[in-house]
Amino acid sequence: MKKIITGAILGLVLLSGCAEKTKHATSKFIKDKVSIYDNNKTIEVILNSLKAKNYKLVGEFNHEKAALALKQMLYPTKTVEFINTKISTKLISCNPSISLELPLRFAVYNEINGRTHIVYTDPEYWSLKHNVRDEKCINLLLMIKQDMQEAVSKVTKPAKK
Repeated sequence: MKKIITGAILGLVLLSGCAEKTKHATSKFIKDKVSIYDNNKTIEVILNSLKAKNYKLVGEFNHEKAALALKQMLYPTKTVEFINTKISTKLISCNPSISLELPLRFAVYNEINGRTHIVYTDPEYWSLKHNVRDEKCINLLLMIKQDMQEAVSKVTKPAKK
């Protein structure tokens, strides 16, 4: 029993090192950026950026609308999903469990003050979560990470004129 308690305490100490100090509980693997646009425009800009890299929108879920159907209130919150089947197929061949992470997901939500956030999981984390060690597969994860960062950068700072 003592070993179980000691192990649990050690696990909590190790996991607490991953937490970032933000308003919402997240980890270093969760990226949370503030958009300069509203929810819909944020999604539109990200969609256009990813389309240019052969990703397609495969899903959008409106959490606010679902909450209203339950007679509950949420601020505008959507989850959008994108996939590049060529990259995804290669990644899944590295380790089929990576299919849990695909399609790529972004959460777009508003705070009470109207500020729009875009949140996503850093694909580099998947190498740890799915024990990916192959260099080609890691490079694919880094490519997806770059694609996501570039798309998000288009909503987090004014476009260059």
